[in-house]
Amino acid sequence: MSKRLSSGFSRLLVILLIYIIVSPFIPANSIASTVMHVWLSVVLFFAARTAGDGTRKPFALVVLGPALILYWLGIYDVIQYSRESALILFVGFYALILYSFVKQLWNAKKVTGQVIAGSLCTYLIIGLLWGAAYNLIYALDGGAYSGALLEKDGLPQIHIFNYFSLVTLTSLGYGDITPQSLGAASLCQMEAIIGQFYTAVLVAWLVGMYGKPLRQKVEAENQK
Repeated sequence: MSKRLSSGFSRLLVILLIYIIVSPFIPANSIASTVMHVWLSVVLFFAARTAGDGTRKPFALVVLGPALILYWLGIYDVIQYSRESALILFVGFYALILYSFVKQLWNAKKVTGQVIAGSLCTYLIIGLLWGAAYNLIYALDGGAYSGALLEKDGLPQIHIFNYFSLVTLTSLGYGDITPQSLGAASLCQMEAIIGQFYTAVLVAWLVGMYGKPLRQKVEAENQK
């Protein structure tokens, strides 16, 4: 990875964590909530910039533009169905970002702080991708999921499903939100499997890549 892209991972990780941790505490329909909507837009813009290998970044930005327009129109109920359209574009955007991040990390030659940051960003993007997918399914079918959080008025669904996605990704599963259709359950199942595979493969990959220079050094000394 180039120096520019590597530094982008560390910045993105910070603003991602701020959004995920802070945004659920902001009351809906307040001035602060508007600030968090702006912060989400900033997060997605930085994600698009960080997802750069010279070819994927323009595609991510092309998808992000109309997604953010529809997202903001949906916030103020300007256009009917803009929320669902925005969620469809968000799913596509996160998928592009995820592909680019995995590709960059796969081409890394050694373990660095930026590789660790990129790996964590990738994990969080998986959570946001599935969160958008859950939100989309629920917007199209209000009976797809049920639970105490969904029954409370005034709670932003984007935060609810991001929370549900992250607890599913980690296989924590409090049971406060549950799928009510086979399609919704299948999506949860896929995320839980990916979460376990990602952690196992990531640890093995990082350990193997970290130990590779040491093995090469030992082999070089043995050949002397």
